[in-house]
Formats: sequence, C-alpha cells, structure tokens
Amino acid sequence: MQRRAAAAYFLFFLAVSVAAYAYIGVAESQRPAVELEGPELTNDSTFTSGGQTYTVSNVQMSGGGGGHGGGGSMAAELSWTNNSSQYTGTIEAGSTVTQDNTTYDVSIDNATGALTLTAQQNVTQLLQDDSAVYDSLATRDGTDYVVYRANNSTQPVAEWLPDPETVTYTTGDQYPYQAEGGTQTTTITNVTNSSATVEWIAPRQNTVELSEGGNVTLADGQYFAHFPDHSTVQVVSTDQYSQYQETLAAQSYFHERKNGLWGISILSGIASVLMLGMAYLPNRG
Repeated sequence: MQRRAAAAYFLFFLAVSVAAYAYIGVAESQRPAVELEGPELTNDSTFTSGGQTYTVSNVQMSGGGGGHGGGGSMAAELSWTNNSSQYTGTIEAGSTVTQDNTTYDVSIDNATGALTLTAQQNVTQLLQDDSAVYDSLATRDGTDYVVYRANNSTQPVAEWLPDPETVTYTTGDQYPYQAEGGTQTTTITNVTNSSATVEWIAPRQNTVELSEGGNVTLADGQYFAHFPDHSTVQVVSTDQYSQYQETLAAQSYFHERKNGLWGISILSGIASVLMLGMAYLPNRG
C-alpha cells in the first residue's frame, strides 16, 4: 500500500513538473517585446536630426549587469561635429607667447586697457651681429656691459640694446592665438588688469555615451536610447518613453511569473524523486 501511494505521488509531482516546464516554453513566445518607432542603427550608421548628422559607434555589451536583457548592459557612442562652436582663451599678463618664431613678453597697460607684446632680444646674437663690440659681455658690480673693440670702452648693455619690437592689441582687435590644433584667428573681447580674453568660432567634435533608457539631447530635442539586440541601437523621441516604460513593467511581471513556473517545475521534480525513493523503502515487518 505504501509503495502504491508513493508511486501515485511520484506520478503526480512528475506531471506537475513536466507541465510547468512545458508551459515555460509556451509562455516564452508571449514575452512582451519593446517595439518603438525609429531606425535600428549599427556601428558607423548615421542619421540626421534637426539638420545635424550623428554617427553611431562602439555598440557593445559592457560589464556590471542590469541591462534589459540581463547579464550585462548595452552601451554605444554617438558623435557629431558642431561647425560653429565658440571657443575662448586667456592671455595672462607676465606670460610669454610666440608669433612668427619670435618670443614675446606679455604686459597689460592698466590705464589704456592695451595688451602689449614685447619681443625678447637675443643678446648673444646681437653681439655677434655688431662688429664694433666683442662677442661677450663684461660684468662689473652686477651690471652687464658691452666692450667696444676700438678702445675697450664699455657701455651698459641696457643702453646699447636697440628698442625691442612691440605689438599692441585692444578690445575688438584680431589676435593670432595659439590653441590646440594650431594658430587660430581670434578676437580680443575683454582686457582686465591681469589677462585678456579671446574668442573664436571653429568645429568641435562632440561625443555622448548611450545607455539603455538613458536620455540624450540632440539638435531638435530630447531622445532616449534602446538596444533591440547586442549589435543595434535606436535613438527614440521621448514621446515614446511612457510606452517604453509600460513594456519594461510588463517584461518584469512576465519574468516574475516565469521564475515562479521554474520554481514549481524544479520543486515538483525534486518531490517526485523523493516519492520514487519512498516507494522502494522496505515494508515494516
């Protein structure tokens, strides 16, 4: 009698386990899918929004888990070039700048608001170019002198040097500013006691990272990213965000129910094995 009861329970739990497992397969085909309007973009794909062209790159799975598909999170990069970006730069008083292979000391006249560049003079070269003086200086009491070849007379080097070349700029003048990528033609927009500010327009390469559900601002408004699979991304208007969230909620509910079925299938399978074992226990005398 004990064996017949155990065998009956074994068949019951086995049937429940198999039925739950079979239903998992049927239910998987009913999994809610995120369906959004917009092109599916792959690496090096381009699209235009608000007159601006964007390029997609580096579509890949990143570590850390938590993506909508589980096991990891998707990421990509979106890049574009703004041809009319405004740049600013600062020229500090007391600094040095180079123009046309000449090094200048920077000073600012507080009274006039003028930025003045004073060329640094190569004393060694000037001595060699002047045949009337020796090629080296004499120093006496901490002062440097040039020495004339004719009679060995001396003159303080500060008096002997010619007036240095100077260049003066004021607000509104164009200024050849050394920036990353080379010399830029800029406009001086402000001069203070300690510095001058220049501005110019040039292209700027912009890059933003895309993540599942993450917002991104494009030329004509707000968008968000969705990854239909591991090689494509959609950049979708936020008008569809509520629909996207509803589908994610439905997917979460689906996964909860699916996990419940897995639990039933596994526990029922274990119970059926236990019942089968009990069926073969020896009868008591």
